[in-house]
Amino acid sequence: MNATDFQTAAIALLRSAVGWQTTIAHRLGVEPRTVRRWIKADEVPGWVDAKFDDWTRARDLAPWPRDEWLNGDAISADGRQREYIAHLQEPRFVARIVACDDDGLPMPEEEPADVLSGIVYSVDAETLLCEIEWIDEVRSGEHAKWLEAAADAIAALGDSYKEATRET
Repeated sequence: MNATDFQTAAIALLRSAVGWQTTIAHRLGVEPRTVRRWIKADEVPGWVDAKFDDWTRARDLAPWPRDEWLNGDAISADGRQREYIAHLQEPRFVARIVACDDDGLPMPEEEPADVLSGIVYSVDAETLLCEIEWIDEVRSGEHAKWLEAAADAIAALGDSYKEATRET
């Protein structure tokens, strides 16, 4: 298996491209630097291909890939619409998406929005992630990595979330 095939298969099996080299190394029982050497040499040992085959036949794996991100609206008790993004694979978390004005403050229709406590992550000049609920434990130092991945997922969804937030 060459490096490109290895990367494609590993990301498909892990169902995420975030930190895939380290994660696949741990699952394979090797050091991350070993995975980097395989990629640089463009040659992966045959036992890795056999291990991937074993994993794809495992009963605990679904026969189809599961989604990683969920983006959607919720209605608060007072009838206000709010937008969220949820990471559906470990580490699972939910974050509120808040549109901001030119000063970086929540738009009036977003209030109340807790942008002062807990982790608040700036997606871009017009958008914050806040009110983040971590369902699974996150390794020390990896919170920013997962929030950056959430920002990437929001960008991949396009600007429709911003338009929908401004229209409500």
